[in-house]
Amino acid sequence: MIINYDSEPKNSLLYTAAIIIDYFKSTKNKIEFERLYNYCADKQMENALFYLSIDWLYLIEVIKEITDDGEVILW
Repeated sequence: MIINYDSEPKNSLLYTAAIIIDYFKSTKNKIEFERLYNYCADKQMENALFYLSIDWLYLIEVIKEITDDGEVILW
């Protein structure tokens, strides 16, 4: 569910995707996957929600690719 009005907003897909996009602003649209994961873990983001957000950002073409070297690249 993209928007869940019954739970905390920090557990919504839109909120977690916004955290990821906001972090990309300081990295010139390229970051190592592990560094991004650690940043989100520091924000107490659940693992499943992190991966769901990454998938969703890829599906809506915000994330261009994740390279074999483990870099996440935005469009």
